[in-house]
Amino acid sequence: MEKTHWRKVFNSDYLGSCDLDEGRDLKLKIKHVTVQEIKGTDGKVQERNVAMFTDAAIKPMILNSTNCKIIKKFAKSAYIDDWNNVAIQVYIKDDIKAFGEVVDGLRIRTVQPSFTKPKLTPGVPAWAKAVEFLKGEGTMAKVKAGYSITSPDEVLLKAAVI
Repeated sequence: MEKTHWRKVFNSDYLGSCDLDEGRDLKLKIKHVTVQEIKGTDGKVQERNVAMFTDAAIKPMILNSTNCKIIKKFAKSAYIDDWNNVAIQVYIKDDIKAFGEVVDGLRIRTVQPSFTKPKLTPGVPAWAKAVEFLKGEGTMAKVKAGYSITSPDEVLLKAAVI
């Protein structure tokens, strides 16, 4: 049975610690970062950096200065316009001191994750799905976007579609 975090009922538009399973990191790729006006818990509106992710199912994340410094290091640039396609790994830190309390929040790991594509070879179950995909409206470019495939295997895949 799945448990419900108490903060889920507040239905935030932004990624929060309640959106991650306890103890589970989230590997993400930043699509882009924008500056947005965000209303804080005190009701004041302030400009904040907000990361949007390539996975549209993941809510945007408000970036604090600690997280921005880590992304800056990964991107080798202080400019948010250069942070597109930067891979990050988000986790819950449960001992953050803020507003006179100890709270939990999202932090970015200081080691950048790698995103490796699974290999597509004739012996894996995804091979048959790729053949069906290509027989329909699918393209080889879309297959290559999700899988790593060698040139000889690409020739075999194309031959299987005919």
